[in-house]
Amino acid sequence: MAHGKAKRTLLGIQGVIGHRTAPDWGFIYNVSTEKNPNYNIGDVVELPNGKGFVYCKSGGACYTGQGNAIYNAIPATGIDYALLAAAAAIGDTSVKMTAVLTHTVDDLRGGTILLKIATGSSNAELQCRGIIGNTAAAPAGTVTIYLDAPLTSALTGASYGYCMPSPYSDIRLPSEGTDTGWLAFVGPAAAYVSATGKYFWCQFKGRVMGLAPSGIGGVTKLGNTQDIREIVWRQDGSVQAREPDSGIDGENGQVAGYIVDNNGLGNGATEYMLTGHV
Repeated sequence: MAHGKAKRTLLGIQGVIGHRTAPDWGFIYNVSTEKNPNYNIGDVVELPNGKGFVYCKSGGACYTGQGNAIYNAIPATGIDYALLAAAAAIGDTSVKMTAVLTHTVDDLRGGTILLKIATGSSNAELQCRGIIGNTAAAPAGTVTIYLDAPLTSALTGASYGYCMPSPYSDIRLPSEGTDTGWLAFVGPAAAYVSATGKYFWCQFKGRVMGLAPSGIGGVTKLGNTQDIREIVWRQDGSVQAREPDSGIDGENGQVAGYIVDNNGLGNGATEYMLTGHV
């Protein structure tokens, strides 16, 4: 088991870098069933041109011309609110919980755990930690979860916790009509991902071209930037102009970014600036 905290790499930021000495970032466009040994899910790479990418694992196909969504949810992939399996002292860097699902080694790494001293304790006493690794466990078995920082309050057998794996461990293109209204978006894949179980990079910020406009007035409204410039993700991963009703039922309320180019003539948006964060 190799415990791992999140890593953020700024390519070409340190020192004086010229055009001929700029680092190669061709690996951003690799898609593979084998994980890159230099990166863990959730690691971020930022390029000198301002583009940001997060390392992901696919739960289905992912497109380069549409936004791809986060599918992880409790209790399908994490451990829902439940009593801890053992006490933990101040300064401990691990906790034990009872597995509901089958856990493989480090399948929760990159995720988050929230710990509550007791049912009646206030929100002032919550402890939120990043997960840097975990042991394997069968359902109803005990899984040890390793934390990115020590506990500052003791936990007992009356304490509760719940946790989620990295949100970037199950990324897919949503299916409109099936997965509508409740998904959060990361952004377009750097390269086409054909199926589940593949490791790839997903762009969350910076300039991008070719995003599909929504079929709901998308082509017209995204083409005239004297009226509309900010864009939101639609539930199918396309983009739509942000309007007063854009967030109805949460279906397309997540801001994607804004249109870069000048389209006063209404000839269709060409380039976008994604303003996401991870």
